[in-house]
Amino acid sequence: MKIDDILFELESNYIDEKDIKIIKNHINENGIKLEEIDSMLENMGYDAIFDDFEASSSYTGVQKISTKKHLSD
Repeated sequence: MKIDDILFELESNYIDEKDIKIIKNHINENGIKLEEIDSMLENMGYDAIFDDFEASSSYTGVQKISTKKHLSD
């Protein structure tokens, strides 16, 4: 997940702009830690947004299988 994705989720969930700036600064200083962001949101009076994100199966990686035949010697 990128910073832009996190900011989009925050804006989509009607988080105040000043609180989004605080969270963005925290991410820039400490890196992306979704648990910490949820904790910050709860301390600010919002609901946690990312608590079930990592458990979601929709974000898991997809393994691509090649269906093309390869010639071998």
